[in-house]
Amino acid sequence: MSRPQASDGPPAATPGPSPADGRGAPPGPPGYALGLAIGLQAVISAGDGLALVALASRVYEGSHAWAVAAVFLAVTIPITVLAPLAGLLLDRLPARPVLIAAAAVQAATALALTQVSGIGPVLALATGFGVGAAVLQPGLGAIVPRLVDGVDRADRMGRVGLTRANSYLQAATWGGFTAGPLLAGALTAAGGTGLALVGVAVIYALGAAGLSVLPLAPRPPDGTAAAERAGLAGQLSAGLRFLRADADAGLLVLVVGVMVVFANMAVVAEVAFAESVLGAGPTGYSVLVAAWTAGMLAGTLAGGRLPGHRLAVTTLAGTIAMGAGIALAGTAAQLWQAAAAYAFGGLANGMEVVATRSFLNHRAPEQVAGRVFAVYSGVLFGGASAGMAIAGGLLSSLSPRVVLFLAGVGGLAAGAVGWLIYVRRHRRRPAGARPASPLPP
Repeated sequence: MSRPQASDGPPAATPGPSPADGRGAPPGPPGYALGLAIGLQAVISAGDGLALVALASRVYEGSHAWAVAAVFLAVTIPITVLAPLAGLLLDRLPARPVLIAAAAVQAATALALTQVSGIGPVLALATGFGVGAAVLQPGLGAIVPRLVDGVDRADRMGRVGLTRANSYLQAATWGGFTAGPLLAGALTAAGGTGLALVGVAVIYALGAAGLSVLPLAPRPPDGTAAAERAGLAGQLSAGLRFLRADADAGLLVLVVGVMVVFANMAVVAEVAFAESVLGAGPTGYSVLVAAWTAGMLAGTLAGGRLPGHRLAVTTLAGTIAMGAGIALAGTAAQLWQAAAAYAFGGLANGMEVVATRSFLNHRAPEQVAGRVFAVYSGVLFGGASAGMAIAGGLLSSLSPRVVLFLAGVGGLAAGAVGWLIYVRRHRRRPAGARPASPLPP
């Protein structure tokens, strides 16, 4: 492959694709690899959605509303805390067995949950879903270049191929995550939360079985022996050090992480906004959620057409547009206005996700890709937890409309600041140097 070689830490210069004509490159994966990965992404995401709804229903059966938030934290905190270790496992061990083991842990967790009752044991076991997701979330992102034939060649079609693969995979993610809660409702109605958790176990077991036959292109030589001399602490922090060394990649992850904080403030506020402020009841809340997810699905598919040299600016523009959509929804007087604003924000969100993940796929060397995506996942889930906690505090003293508007303005400001930093950095590049991604117009 033509991806530049690197030690465990980031190279001194910003990494990027090196010229190559494909000679000496290992054979790519078979043509069905990407299609199978898309199906597996949908299955695993359906399991995620089913698991969250089943867990929330399980703890709410005892009339402990606070436990629903506790379940969310039990799942998300391990994803953030274990990010360095999960990334190191993905980079140092063969990816397929690690991913299979993570899916198996989630299946076993679901089966164990069917045998316990009480909030304490349920919350303790729920962390098993977070442990598995800490590996699956970054792992499924890091292997994308190994699913697309010719993606590492420095030609435009290779770049577009990787971006389009991320587009399809993210569309499958949202499709699966939408189907999961619907399946949870059907299974819970038929046999309670116990049957729903059995369904979770079956879905994750299917995911593990699919991962066992998922073909991946071979990794390039990685210089592991030299990397191991850096010590455990150095290896664990390699993803973070790469993002600090690659100014553009680090900036994008930081801006997206801040945007996630504000977006999840809106997730909490939009419930009360739709039901109480707009007077639309639960139906209105469902309309807002559907508008965002429909827009996001369209955005992920549209993002697949992005050329590689427009990925960074799309991420930054997408965060600005997301913030604008949320802020406009906060000013809406009627439900249709808020839904239109949410559809716009979701469209921008979908394009941003595809652009960010594809940019990281292009820039992160294979030897640290797992740790880079682990940091990215940790930032996303940590930001989500922080945003929900902040919104919960603000709603005790501010109206839902104000919290929603502040969330939108905050996200818009984060994207705008990132845009200005990006523009200034690329205007100051040395004369004759080719920018890794283009200067925004």
